[in-house]
Amino acid sequence: MDEDENSRSGRRLSRRSLIRLTGGAAAAVGVGAYLGAGQPASAAPFYRAHGPVLTDGYQTWLTAISNQSANLAKVVTGWGLAGGWAANPDYVWTACGATDHLIVRTVTGDTNTMIDANNAVNEIRNSRFFEYKRIRSGAGKCIIELGNEPNIGVSDIWGYGWCLSATIDRIRAEFPGALICGTALSPNKGVRPDDWYGNQNYRDAIAKCDFVGVHFYSNPSNGSFTEQGNVNELTYAETLQRAASIWPGKRVIGTEYSIRTTAISQYDKGYKYANLIHFDNSVASNLWGATYYHVQTNPGGVDVNENVGSEGARGYRRRLSEGGL
Repeated sequence: MDEDENSRSGRRLSRRSLIRLTGGAAAAVGVGAYLGAGQPASAAPFYRAHGPVLTDGYQTWLTAISNQSANLAKVVTGWGLAGGWAANPDYVWTACGATDHLIVRTVTGDTNTMIDANNAVNEIRNSRFFEYKRIRSGAGKCIIELGNEPNIGVSDIWGYGWCLSATIDRIRAEFPGALICGTALSPNKGVRPDDWYGNQNYRDAIAKCDFVGVHFYSNPSNGSFTEQGNVNELTYAETLQRAASIWPGKRVIGTEYSIRTTAISQYDKGYKYANLIHFDNSVASNLWGATYYHVQTNPGGVDVNENVGSEGARGYRRRLSEGGL
């Protein structure tokens, strides 16, 4: 890992250090241990966009997309490929054709930095994701996600909301036809997500976007997403309810969600992801799609405990097939 990658990992690790896993490493359990092998949930399927987030392991990410028959995937402009995206346009071209929709997230506005319109425009332009996605699938299939969990390190909520609003205007002007996903917050209650949800400037900025971005996670060793209150986090249900109340009618994307424990195999994590997103009636109807976190093949990389490689996608595909999707 080069110096830039180390510094990026340090930033991402610092945000993740807010969370402590409740479940230690253990032998992987089978799908039947928590859902019952061959016993799909009875809920009617929900047709939502789905796919993996890339952090490290480009080829594995492409394999995951294929294994899952994913129609949505996510990249970040600042990492994901050795040498960077700008120096490897062929890889960008392939990524842009891998799924129907592609989320491209900016580095500006991430965790402890104020979002900057000029930086956002330069990141999208230099990476060429919008340029190539427009050619391959159409401008409306490129979803530009602005920033990431600023409630972790940014204290000026009003200022972030103002800068986000200005950035949205610039992105609309520079990349016509692209869709915009608003900045997702950390669900950790210790970094005050509800202060942000209650701030009018932040609310007004997100209202200008095509999608609301949200994050939700699971800590328990059984992979449950409903018990996050025990680790001082908002659950997926609480987060989706806030989005529906503040921005009624606006579509929501879970731009990160994961099972953090290593007590469950990668394959079985993928199975549980599909069960939650497509077959769980408790998931609100405003959720348009979700990208699970993540493909991370570097054994020393950030959040390797959340890596599901390409095996998670096979588990995801199995659950979809069992449910007729």
